Order: sequence, then structure tokens, then C-alpha cells
Amino acid sequence: MELTSVLVDLRQVFQYFSGAVLHPKRCLLAAAAFALALGSSAQADQSLNRVMVVVNDGVITEADLNREISLAEMELRSAGQALPPRDVLASGLLEELIVDTLLLDVAARASIVATDREVAYALTTIARQNSLTLPQLEAAIVGAGVAIEDYEADLRKQLTIRKLIDRQIRRQVDVSDQEIDEYLAQNPQEDKPEEVEFDLAHILLKSPSGASESQISDLRDRLEKIRQEVIGGLAFSEAARQYSDGTKASEGGMLGVRTAAQLPQLFLDALAEVPPGGLSPVFQSSNGWHLLKVLGRKSQRETVVLQQEVRHILIRASALLPDEQLRARLERIRERIVAGEDFGAVARLQSEDANTRALGGNIGWLTPGELPGEFEQALDPLSVNEVSPVFQTTAGWHIAQITGEREKDVGNTLRRRQAERILSARKTEEAFEQWAQFLREEAFIRYRVRPGE
Repeated sequence: MELTSVLVDLRQVFQYFSGAVLHPKRCLLAAAAFALALGSSAQADQSLNRVMVVVNDGVITEADLNREISLAEMELRSAGQALPPRDVLASGLLEELIVDTLLLDVAARASIVATDREVAYALTTIARQNSLTLPQLEAAIVGAGVAIEDYEADLRKQLTIRKLIDRQIRRQVDVSDQEIDEYLAQNPQEDKPEEVEFDLAHILLKSPSGASESQISDLRDRLEKIRQEVIGGLAFSEAARQYSDGTKASEGGMLGVRTAAQLPQLFLDALAEVPPGGLSPVFQSSNGWHLLKVLGRKSQRETVVLQQEVRHILIRASALLPDEQLRARLERIRERIVAGEDFGAVARLQSEDANTRALGGNIGWLTPGELPGEFEQALDPLSVNEVSPVFQTTAGWHIAQITGEREKDVGNTLRRRQAERILSARKTEEAFEQWAQFLREEAFIRYRVRPGE
């Protein structure tokens, strides 16, 4: 796998931790952060190590800048964009390096740093987004000439910067309902022909080449039995992993979001009367027998999704107690609930989530994508009222339970949420530019060498 695809996906990880949409160059630096550690000992002895800028008590060397330029050019090529003149790119990136240095100084004074768990989660997310295991991701990084220790160190730096921006700027940004109303009025939906999209999962039982009618019939009967198992409570994703011959079987059969134009007509025919959360009939193609689950459906005028009502019990991570002890405590709590104790009553006594403890651990009705990835992965195989195994997130250790499911048209809610994100990003960007300018004005910055000299 080419490393450029890993770089592009890094941006999504940073958005998970901060929610802020920053200046394009800052996104570029976030994606290219690990390149700061590149370079051999031979380079260190050459003129590339000459100091270009003194920033307070730190320095930026020519080697630092050249590494940034190389990653920026790689990023632009992977996005299919034309490369600007090198001197223009170098000048812009040098200014961004100065701001990075100032931000890290502020973060250090405020004792803000990305934790080991946040770095580990970021790495796991990057690997998952690229369909890699962690060892495969590490091999891709090392294959590009970067030590994994250096990669993790620079990833930690960029996550630290985003935590700082989250605390100093984004949490202070407020978007009112009136501003959202005005944005939606000024940016109405275009009146385009309605196009339906489906979020699908899939099970395929392939027909062997030259299969007899009896073999084909047996495959159909087998898939019908699998369908009944799913109706009876077996998670569709688990059924796909166990039985499917499809290419996405190891991923729980998840096909992702497909437009009607991207689906074969036989799929559309099978989905005609299937609501979100429902199963298609078993149907045949030249490749074998198929079963589909509709995870969500949306059009320009509606977005119908399967919402789940979720509750959980949280035992927070602690610097004083080892993870094994915290997990063992929650395992004992889970055993009590499975044995018959009321989940809500136990949550009121034992959960360390102050926001949900008084509600019996109830988080509310959730749309897919609202929870962190590792939380949604734990919910994925559960049936209604089933208690999950103990699992870990950046917050600590959890057990969870789905208490209900419903179809919900969240189209208007999603449009308002998108408008709020856009407006919040604009305000965050403006506030960040002002703050960065203030930091520069207050700092000691001395240019020793200009780009190109």
C-alpha cells in the first residue's frame, strides 16, 4: 500500500479529536506531521541543518523545512493538484512551522499533551480506514523510511496541538439557532431529481462452477436458514463473517453507502419494500444467492436511518489503578446484570459517567456515526437487550446495551447539524487566525536564513 493513502486519512483522525476545521495548510501539516523526523545522520552533518528561524527558545532548521516540502508535494500529487513554485511553497510552510512551534510551547505551559491511549486510538483508526492491521500499518510506515517511534512521537505532537485548539478556541465558539436558520435560508437545497442511497450489508453464498440444480437449491435453503438465524437474533455482521463468500465478509458484509445507480437492478428489486433495519428476501444472481440488510436509506428529501437507544456503564481510566483491575471490576458488574440485576439500577450506583449515571446509563437515541468507532463496533453484533462484553475506549472501560430500535427520518436534523459544523468551522478559523497572529506578535522570532538563500 502506498503511504500517501495513509497521509490523506490522517486528517479524519484529527477531526475526531478536535472537531475543528482549520486552515488548509494546518490540515496539510497535520497529515504530514511525522515527516519532521525524517532524514539520515549524514544529512545532519550537512548544511541542511543550518538554523533558519529562532522561535523563542527553539529553532527551525533547513532540514525541517525540506521535509515539510517533500510531504506537501506528495500530498498535493496524491490529491491531483498542481505543485506551486517551490519558493512559494517553502515560504508558506515555514510560516506554518513557526506557528506549530508557538502552539506547542503554549500546550506545554498548559500541561496539554496527547495521551498514549489517544495516540493508540489514532493509529488504530488510521489502520482500519486503510483496511490494514496495526502491524501492516507499521510496515507501510517503515517501508517509507520512517521509524515507527518517530511516527508516533510526531503524531502525538499534532494531536496535542488539536487538543490545545479545542480547549482554547473551539469550545468557546457558539452557533445560534438563528444563524443556522439564516444559513439554511441562504443555501437552500437544489431542486434536483431525487436520488436514493442505501447503506447496505451483504451475505453471498457463491454457486460453484457447473453446479447442479440440486446444489443450487441447497444453497438457497442454506441462505434461508441463515436469514432465519438473523431474524432470531444473530447479528447480521456475525452471520456475514461466519457464512458469506463475499469480499466484505471479514468486515461484517458492510458494503457501505451505494446510490441506486451503483446497484444492479436485481438488488434494487430485492430492496423495493425493505425498510431501514430490514432484510431483503433471498435472491439469485449468476454468481450465487444473496441476502441484504438495509442499515439506512436516504434521499434528497429524507434520510431514514435505524436509530438505537443505548445505555452503558463506564469505569473511567485511572492513573492509580491498572487497566486489568478496572476491567475485572466491570466484568463482575456485567456478571451481576446477566444474572438478573437491573442494568439501570446498577448503572445509577456504579457508572462513572456523570452525564448518564442518574438516567440509568441512558445515552439516548443514536444515529449511526454519533459514537466513537470502538463503541459502535461493540454495539454492532448485539441484539436488543443483550449486554455487550466489556470493551475499552479513550474514556475507559464500558459495558453497553441496546434497549430499543426505531426508524427515524433525520434529514432535517442532519442538514441543521451540517450547517452548524460549517458555521462553527468558519468561526473557529477566524478565531484561530487572530490567535496565531497574537502569538507571533508576542513571540521572539528571528529569521537567520530565508527560503532559497
